[in-house]
Amino acid sequence: MDSPAPPKLSPKLSVIIPAFNEARRIAPTLEDVAAHLESKDYGWEVLVVDDGSADETAAVVEGWARGKPNVRLIRVAHFGKGWAVKTGMLESKGAYRFMCDADLSMPIAWLDRFLEMMDGGQDIVIGVREGEGARRFDEPFHRRLMGRIFNVAARVIGALPFRDTQCGFKCFSARAADELFALQRSRGMGFDVEILHLAVARGFGVAELPIDWYHKPSSRVRLGVDTLDMLKDTAMVRIRQSLGRYG
Repeated sequence: MDSPAPPKLSPKLSVIIPAFNEARRIAPTLEDVAAHLESKDYGWEVLVVDDGSADETAAVVEGWARGKPNVRLIRVAHFGKGWAVKTGMLESKGAYRFMCDADLSMPIAWLDRFLEMMDGGQDIVIGVREGEGARRFDEPFHRRLMGRIFNVAARVIGALPFRDTQCGFKCFSARAADELFALQRSRGMGFDVEILHLAVARGFGVAELPIDWYHKPSSRVRLGVDTLDMLKDTAMVRIRQSLGRYG
């Protein structure tokens, strides 16, 4: 069963980590994230949202979080990464809500730069792996090529100006998170485009932060399959918009 919710505080930061079959690497990720946050003087919480894993992800998180009231597990049925992130964003209490991939392909120290920009008045800060200042390490050529193709499609079909919609590290104010994720319909890997489309449509400021990003060989992205799903989700955003489904 889910671990008990922590006392209802108002932390500055919530870190939401969607996880699907991440039993092997979720504990090291939690170690790194918690070690970084424990050095800070602000309140924080970490929510791991288990997306219906078939391995021991939930058990590993429960064991690791025992005795740590600001780290908790939320279990959902396996609908996809988008649904897991939506659940975590709407369940969290932080003034800032940071989406963090379970493989921690961006060093967690970069979180400080996201928060500096949020403290400066940004509604949303998104990590980008493209353009001046961004660095990618150890990424296979075919993975980068597919990513670039999808980014072009997202910019054209989704009418978005951003260099990288799919980076798994994004930070939202509580107001932006509550409004945008309540409207989210996409459940899979293409949810980022929907959220950013809604953010632009509703007037939220979105700032880009070039980051260091390290490819992890055990990435959950399935080239081809996930790319097609993301393109479908991107097209559905425009269709829902034209039908007035977002209110």
